[in-house]
Parts: sequence; structure tokens; C-alpha cells
Amino acid sequence: MKYLIDTHILIWLAIEPEKIPRTIFSIIENQMNEIYVSTVSLWEIAIKQSIKKLDLQGLEISDLVQICNEQDIGIMELPVSATKQYRLLPLKTNHRDPFDRALISICISKGFILLSHDTRIKQYEADGLICLS
Repeated sequence: MKYLIDTHILIWLAIEPEKIPRTIFSIIENQMNEIYVSTVSLWEIAIKQSIKKLDLQGLEISDLVQICNEQDIGIMELPVSATKQYRLLPLKTNHRDPFDRALISICISKGFILLSHDTRIKQYEADGLICLS
């Protein structure tokens, strides 16, 4: 199976792995699964760090990339198919996060399963998202 991890899962993997739900952690650890993080998540982290909304306890983006490499987590560029899907994705009144919407669009367009602990994302299952939390 192919999985895309949400930004907060990547952050937790780096600094607070005990916060990752056991079901998600076991999927990440299973060598039979293909696990990816999107450059969208790296952009989100960089932006939040620059405006002081995120403290990675001294870690930099390069450290996160190294952790991904060590964990055999692939880094995926934003595919064109996802940008087309993003435009078609309905805007929810209680969820307007553009980074989440980009990750959702990637998963729908590429057939990936999103690993997230954000319960608001589940509402996009009606639009074709498969999400595990």
C-alpha cells in the first residue's frame, strides 16, 4: 500500500513519536508499505517556523529530510494531477487549511491513503479520500 503522512505525523515522528497512534506507527514501520511525505508538508513547516508558530526543538528542514531518509520515507513533489484535483475539491466551512487540502488532493489523485490524526480531514472521505487515523 502507498501512504502519505500528514504534516503533524512527520513532526511527531521527529520530536514526539509517542504521540503517533499505534495503528499509524505500525503502518509506518511495516517495510511492505510505501510511505511518503509531501514537499507541501515541508513548505508548511518552513512557513510556520519562519513566523514562529512552530518550534521543532532545534531541528531544521534538512533534519526532517534526513529522518525521512533514515525511516525509508519517500519525499514526493506536488504532482500536476493534485493541482487539478485541488481545484475540484469542495471547500468545507469548518476546514479551509490549504496545506491539508493539498495533501488530500495528492491522495485522491494518486490513490494514496492519508495517515492523519486530524479528525476534520475525515469529512473529505465523501470526496474520495481514504484516511486512516
